[in-house]
Amino acid sequence: MIAVRQIHDVLADVIPVPPELRHRKTEVIFIAIDESPAEQAESALSERDSRKQAASLSELFGSLGDFPEREAQGNFDSRLELP
Repeated sequence: MIAVRQIHDVLADVIPVPPELRHRKTEVIFIAIDESPAEQAESALSERDSRKQAASLSELFGSLGDFPEREAQGNFDSRLELP
């Protein structure tokens, strides 16, 4: 796997593709390094929501009662053995 990391202070309209990645199946991910205060608050809210969801799921762990006993399933048909 070839990985190229480029950090741009100001992102241009066109980003050159490194020669070793041209004509290959490639994944491109854009991540803003400097978040605005509103974006930081939004990400903090989503983290709290995910923690609440994890907490509510952990409360459910073990809450399912024991399974009822199964009735007898009967006998299998007898079959001829293969030679």
